[in-house]
Amino acid sequence: MNIVYIAASSDISGGQRVIFQQSEALAARGHGVTIVCPDPPPSWFPLQRTRWETSSVERSQALPEADICVATYWTTVLPAMSHFSGPLFHLCQGYEADFSFNAPRLQDIKTAYAQQTRKLAISPHVAQRLEAAGHTPVTCVGQTFDPAEFPPPRQRPFDRHPPTVLLIGIFEAEVKGIREGLSALACLRTSRTPFHLHRISTWPPSQEEQSLFPADAYRTRLSPSQMVRAYRDADLLIGPSHPEEGFGLPVLEALSSGLPTLLSDTPGHRHIAGPAAEYFPCGDISGLHLSAKRLLENRRLRAELSAKGPGQAARFRTADVADRLIDAFTKALTP
Repeated sequence: MNIVYIAASSDISGGQRVIFQQSEALAARGHGVTIVCPDPPPSWFPLQRTRWETSSVERSQALPEADICVATYWTTVLPAMSHFSGPLFHLCQGYEADFSFNAPRLQDIKTAYAQQTRKLAISPHVAQRLEAAGHTPVTCVGQTFDPAEFPPPRQRPFDRHPPTVLLIGIFEAEVKGIREGLSALACLRTSRTPFHLHRISTWPPSQEEQSLFPADAYRTRLSPSQMVRAYRDADLLIGPSHPEEGFGLPVLEALSSGLPTLLSDTPGHRHIAGPAAEYFPCGDISGLHLSAKRLLENRRLRAELSAKGPGQAARFRTADVADRLIDAFTKALTP
């Protein structure tokens, strides 16, 4: 098959990484895969088998020759509809109509989702949300992941003082729950529980975030290899995302790394971490504060969670996603 992915950007993000991992996995199976994008190819992700075409959809040379087209973001759906007549898929890593910061574009998003495309969801709860909104057919292909990229250290210490808390995500994106996370950590600091906060985001810290609770270390736009080190150097990951988040890749990476995790109790987090994490009620600042205090003060519990993480993360495999994608594409091409 000749497959074209239409990407809106090549900038560093978990969502872009998923697109690139899917394309590489399909190309490794012998399929011709091209990513059409207005940006130059990513310097942070080495594409070994996938062809990159820096082009608009309208001027793409690969698209007219494709058997399958995958629109990877809602903004790419209508251009794909206008310039491709074959089976068109819409890769959905979350339902953007549910994100509060997308309110000004809500009607445009709904229009894109209303198109007659075959939806590909990366998690069961995203598939269920799409079906509930009437956007069918939906195939849940799962999340791409290679556990070997995020191996646990041979020996993870549980007696570092003070321990380091890792909080990942864009403060301004409400769905990430960073505001609640910082508020809970501010309460934790007043309770005299010692810890360092390490923040990671693709955006620099805003004045509002700094005034709420400044991090001891703040880093932006880390590569996957740099993230490996960040997970190893931390003692607890806090994941306060809201239910609307499609898939928390940092959670999966932390689990694989053997980093204990404390997560908001959402369907997405339960799907990823299962019994390998501790949970707090989503949006409950007091509950998060108390749970974080208990974990930071309980080395044995953190060690137990650490031991469970890699096995839980190993459930996710890029090869399985490639199998499901090929099956969905083949069925779409079958008369």
